[in-house]
Amino acid sequence: MKTLDSQHHKRDFIWLKILVICILLLGIYFRFANLDHKVYWTDEVYTSLWLSGHSTLEIIEKFYNGAIVNIDILKEYQQVNIDQGINSAITRLALEDSQHPPLYYYLAWLWSAWLGNSVAIIRSLSAIISVFSLVGIYYLCQELFKSRLTSWISISLIAISPFHILYAQEAREYSLWTLSILISNYSLLLALRKKTFFSWVIYTITLILSFYTFLFSIFVPLGHGIYILVINSYKLTKTLIAYILSLMVAIIAFLPWLIVIYQGKMSGRIQRLDWITEPTSLPALMGKWLLNITRLFLDWMNINENTSIKAIVWLIPLTLALLILIGYGFYYLCRSTPKTTWLFLLTFTFPTAIALIIPDILFGGRRSGVARYLIPTFLGIQLTIAHLLASKLVLIQSLKWQKIWRLITIFVISCGVISCVIISSAGIWWNKGAANNLRLDQVATVLNQTLQPVVVSDAKFPYILGLTHLLNSDASFQLTTQPQALVIPKKQDSLFLFYPSRKLYKYLRVSYNLEPLYLGKNPVFGLWKLQAVNQRN
Repeated sequence: MKTLDSQHHKRDFIWLKILVICILLLGIYFRFANLDHKVYWTDEVYTSLWLSGHSTLEIIEKFYNGAIVNIDILKEYQQVNIDQGINSAITRLALEDSQHPPLYYYLAWLWSAWLGNSVAIIRSLSAIISVFSLVGIYYLCQELFKSRLTSWISISLIAISPFHILYAQEAREYSLWTLSILISNYSLLLALRKKTFFSWVIYTITLILSFYTFLFSIFVPLGHGIYILVINSYKLTKTLIAYILSLMVAIIAFLPWLIVIYQGKMSGRIQRLDWITEPTSLPALMGKWLLNITRLFLDWMNINENTSIKAIVWLIPLTLALLILIGYGFYYLCRSTPKTTWLFLLTFTFPTAIALIIPDILFGGRRSGVARYLIPTFLGIQLTIAHLLASKLVLIQSLKWQKIWRLITIFVISCGVISCVIISSAGIWWNKGAANNLRLDQVATVLNQTLQPVVVSDAKFPYILGLTHLLNSDASFQLTTQPQALVIPKKQDSLFLFYPSRKLYKYLRVSYNLEPLYLGKNPVFGLWKLQAVNQRN
């Protein structure tokens, strides 16, 4: 790609350099903006619960007995337990949800033990890791395209990508997975170029770290294997042998956690993945694929399963335009780069998507509709678009087409910036799953207007613990699993009912006046003021 950089130097796009620096600063800002104002949703609650070393059963047995408990006591189950040590946290993760490898949770425990347990602190770890990903994408692009301009544009696209911003602000392992993917790809290219023992050792280490970050990391080195096979004309070369040895060592190193996963599956402990096998129609799944791809560049609306088709009709032309741009990007990639470059990107982009789509089509499910599972695919798409835009900005001779591609570049970047501004000020977004229905932020706003509120509920504990991060310190909870055994204080003036089961709702309606304060799209996703019947005026 010498031509690209020489043309870029000749035309001296100073404005582009300034723009990239501004976008990079914006991207860093958006990663840290309002970290503590976002709803702490179910998955993040589990993160903090595992770090505390406590079990889900312990919470149910200790608090779902009808007794009134202060919010500060519940918050202890969302804080790192220094006394129990880090081993208790990793043990709890292994026992309750071993599908999540321990590397991120190990780092998160150390981070919280050092800096504190606030929402902003625990999320800041992901944000900082995401900033390092911007460095990783630069070096990967340099190794792949040998073009600083392509590297700058790729940094710009990922810096203000609404998708990456969302997961940079979440107390989960996905920003670390992004970084590990970039590092493992860069280290492979380095090993293929240098062909030294040390470079292959580095590649092996990056694979091990990636495996210990997220299970779907396995699809990335599988793509590497396909790439090496094709490049070496399907011959058993020294390079292929080095790759096989690296992969084998990485798998052996990951074997202890694979045994933990197997034991958890056999004992029935891994149950939180059942939802991804729920039947989903192919049209609905395809709609999810298109929406997720769009969210890489444009995310102006909190679209979830309750959003009507009419509300998102305006997205159709933009989605089609992005799909055309992406399709052309891959076409141009294959036409304008050496085989070693375009094949690497293809084998990086598609294996993860194919591995998730095929089971969904053959056996049913919605794995491929979960955006965070497709991070390798999304990174490949963004690198392809970066190459396309960088090339079109400097290699086209026609002044008219230069202006058109400049407008396209500005439009794509502007979509990302506008999306980040909207997301930054929102308390909840589509990536928060079921919390979108509960709208914990709205519920907390109502409750925080009352002194010493008591929240009555039989909701699942992640929703309750998620609410504790938003309420004032004078709040209390009265939780139960058996509505008939619930004894509510008659003299309590600040009683509220939150997200009850139909059983609890019907039981309380007999003796209490239920005044709706906040109701979601589904009536049970709400908050009511409780007042005994004999207290009615």
